[in-house]
Amino acid sequence: MRSSKLIKILVTVFSILFIQNYSNAEVIKFSNCKHIKAPIAELVHKIMKGQNSETPPYNEKKALKELNDPYEFINRTFDTETKILTYEAKKKGEDLVVNKSNYKIKDEKTFTILDIFESKSDPFFNEETKKLDFKGTSVKYSLFIYDLSDATVKSYSYIGSEKELLTFQKCESNYSVPDSGESGDVTSGSGFFINKEGYFITNNHVISECKSKSKITFNKKDVEADLIAKDATLDIALLKAEVSPENFLKFSNERPEKLQKVIVAGYPFGKGLSDDLKFTQGIISSLKGYADNSNELQIDAAINPGNSGGPIVNEDGDLVAVAVSGLSKDITEGINFGIKGSSVMNFLDVNSINYTYSKSSNFSFGNKKLNKLLEESTVYTYCN
Repeated sequence: MRSSKLIKILVTVFSILFIQNYSNAEVIKFSNCKHIKAPIAELVHKIMKGQNSETPPYNEKKALKELNDPYEFINRTFDTETKILTYEAKKKGEDLVVNKSNYKIKDEKTFTILDIFESKSDPFFNEETKKLDFKGTSVKYSLFIYDLSDATVKSYSYIGSEKELLTFQKCESNYSVPDSGESGDVTSGSGFFINKEGYFITNNHVISECKSKSKITFNKKDVEADLIAKDATLDIALLKAEVSPENFLKFSNERPEKLQKVIVAGYPFGKGLSDDLKFTQGIISSLKGYADNSNELQIDAAINPGNSGGPIVNEDGDLVAVAVSGLSKDITEGINFGIKGSSVMNFLDVNSINYTYSKSSNFSFGNKKLNKLLEESTVYTYCN
């Protein structure tokens, strides 16, 4: 009798687990994909036109017809459990072509594939053959971006820092983008208090597209914030909410150093991931930002969309920098930037806002105390 009950329980548990696993997995289909732009054909035409004045005007409709007409269909299927993309293409009068590739989930609306290959480079019009030719070869990065929100496929070629659109397709899809439950698009980021008067810092790009007032989540309530000052070049914004935070961050009174350990606090991907404050850690990699920007420093701690405006602190909880950006994770790893605390202090001085230096301490701060400080001083900020 007991063994029979046990079997029934195990069968029930197994069934629940199977249903849960199946519901989490999803098959997303892009079908009947068609080229809606022909950037390569247009580029070839420009090169030929520049070297041969008799070349007729570029006809995009004709170029698209030449790209689309040979195919009966182009379909793509994304298995979200295995992270495998199945590509199927059928040309008229030819056998079906099927390829499988691993893809990455960049966010809830975007999948990507990065490929590295050797390709022809330096195109020119060959006067002898009267055709497009190439002077050499180079290593390129090919990035495919699959946008679930509008069922489009774009591919880009990267040579160094140069980015060039190769293909642009529009497909039919069985996927519906989940509704956030709020009206309009929500822009979100992170911020942190600099005093007990409710003043907080975030990035200018977090609030620059706001159609309504910015808000913060404070003590589980949504509170409006007023924009006090901003610096678009520095990418810093100062706001004030009518709240009295339990804690705030003090600025480090020591210069940042390479190999110095740092912690990043914030809300990557907003509250879509969870409403819990998240931490990453790493080191200061460089004392300059992108293109020798001396207002920034480089770190290897992870920064993702939603981290923007969040604090970068040392092991004692003193502010070292403000999270601002990172190079595309499609082609780089661990190259992220923060606005130096000294630059933020200059911004606050110009706007006559009080802030506090930290006092040097020989005592270990401890994880619990650091966690409490960051939980009480870091905020989630958003707007429509």
